[in-house]
Parts: sequence; structure tokens; C-alpha cells
Amino acid sequence: MSISTFPFELAHRAAAVLRSDVEASITVRQLGLTVRAGSSTFAAARCDQAESLAGSGPCIDAMDQLTAGVIPAIRDVETWDAWRKQATHEGFVSAAAVPAVVDDDIAVALNLYSRSPDPWTGQLLTAADGYAQITAAMVRLHLGLAELEDDAIGYYRQMSDTITIERAIGAIMQTNDCAEPEARKILESASLHRNVSQREVAETLLRALVVSDPPSESPG
Repeated sequence: MSISTFPFELAHRAAAVLRSDVEASITVRQLGLTVRAGSSTFAAARCDQAESLAGSGPCIDAMDQLTAGVIPAIRDVETWDAWRKQATHEGFVSAAAVPAVVDDDIAVALNLYSRSPDPWTGQLLTAADGYAQITAAMVRLHLGLAELEDDAIGYYRQMSDTITIERAIGAIMQTNDCAEPEARKILESASLHRNVSQREVAETLLRALVVSDPPSESPG
């Protein structure tokens, strides 16, 4: 089991094009479950992982509200304790989160971190929205291809509930860099959040994210 390469590639491209001092990370939120899908640096990854594990932060709010969020000064934020502490520890001073819709139950966010004060111009945020929309389109494509493949060979239909859930737990552990009990709790919480089975949550997550080996992330 391994995570698709495209979120990593898009995060790297977004960071390279938008600004030289911007680092990027991409998260996916499904039925209340949030996972980091790809990052341009380890520092940005650690910020998104802290947010995903805490279940609170700017990108989660952006995806839930479908509204871009700009944080001009991270040190002044009075909420999102885990995310704020991690972002400050990494040396970031400003951040932005730009969401996009995949379908009724899935959203993505492009999360941008800057070591410079409040660089978020209208032009930069418009470009970031373009990358977020591309990311959502790619997730939508992966879901569609996975469903077509399953129709053809019955890949997911042949999987037992236990195997599907365990594979999803492995994906959560990999993307959020967390231990098995934490990953299992995240999956269970997502299932209860929308009153759907853990199998349904797990299968959608696997269809969206698990395709091929991720490339190495740039150190940060």
C-alpha cells in the first residue's frame, strides 16, 4: 500500500510557482476524516499532520466552510493550539488555506506557509485557488478510475471489510505520521461523524489516495 504521487507533485509545483518563500501542503477531508496527501517540504507536512491529528486548524475550517482562510500572523492566532505551536516551531509566520470541492462528501485544501509576513496578495490567492481546483479535479479523476476498475475486476468488492479498514488505517498512519491507535480513532470518528460504516469511509479513502509510491519530499 502506498500513496498516490500527484498531491506531492502539485504541492511542489504550487510552492515553486507561487513564491520563493512559500511552502505548500495538500490535505483531503472526507466525512470528517482529514489526511495530509502531499507536501513540498517536511516542515509544511508536519504542520498539516499536527492539524489532522488535532482535528482543528485553518485548512479544516476552510474545507468545512468552503472559504479561503488567510492567517496574516500565526503567532496572534488564539485557537488551533496544536497547529499554531507546530507552525511557529517550524519558523512560519504567516499562512493561508484554499479549499476546493471534490464531491458532496470530499474536499481538498492547498495550505500555504510563509516565513515572510503576510505575503497573500489577491493575485497569489487566485493562483492558489487554481492549484486547489486542479487538485480536486485529480482526486475526482482518481475516484472515477478506481470505480471503473472495480466495476471491471471487482478489486474492492473482493476485499473483506477487515482488510479494507486495515488498509485505510495504514494509509492514515502513513499520511498523518501517526500510530495505529490514533489512525483507528480517526477512522472511527469519521464513521460516527456522518453515521456511515467504517468500510464506506475506508474504501473511499483508498480509492482517492492509494495508487503508487510517493516521491521523496524535499527536506525542510
